[in-house]
Amino acid sequence: MTNYYNKPNIYLDMDGVIADFFGALEKHYKVEHWKDLPNIEETLKDLKGTDFFGNIPKFKTSDTLIEYVDRLTHGDWNILSSPLRDDHQNSSFWKRHWLTKHGYKPTESIFTGRKEKYATTNSIPNILIDDKPKNIQRWREKGGIGIQYQANENELHLLLHEIHYHYLLDGLYNDK
Repeated sequence: MTNYYNKPNIYLDMDGVIADFFGALEKHYKVEHWKDLPNIEETLKDLKGTDFFGNIPKFKTSDTLIEYVDRLTHGDWNILSSPLRDDHQNSSFWKRHWLTKHGYKPTESIFTGRKEKYATTNSIPNILIDDKPKNIQRWREKGGIGIQYQANENELHLLLHEIHYHYLLDGLYNDK
């Protein structure tokens, strides 16, 4: 029997999608909005070598999103998150700690600034849920399905509908 259903892999970003990175920055530096920080590059450099990424709060929608993706994929989903520049090992360690602390169990946790390398698997487009337009653009340029979502700005039910559509319906027609 031929299997005509080639499911895409689902990759979730962390910061902005399930982890409130910018809210944590605002609280940490006591500013109204992260854009009020005088120099974001210097601010990010200050986070090097710290446990900042282990202490970021999750969004109130994070558990629902993770539970939905986990059920949809039968537990076969991934994290694809960018580490802090020049602090790859430390920030990745604390991001893994964060996932464990919140009970999230992805199949794989990948920390890279080159997310688009995972846009397809054996010519099957994979799904990336990310808050950064540039990451979505690069993902799509490499043949993947990019869904832009920022938890504190977008409606979760719309995201869940879009994930469902691409995971189930697109998979039916990926007979490569």
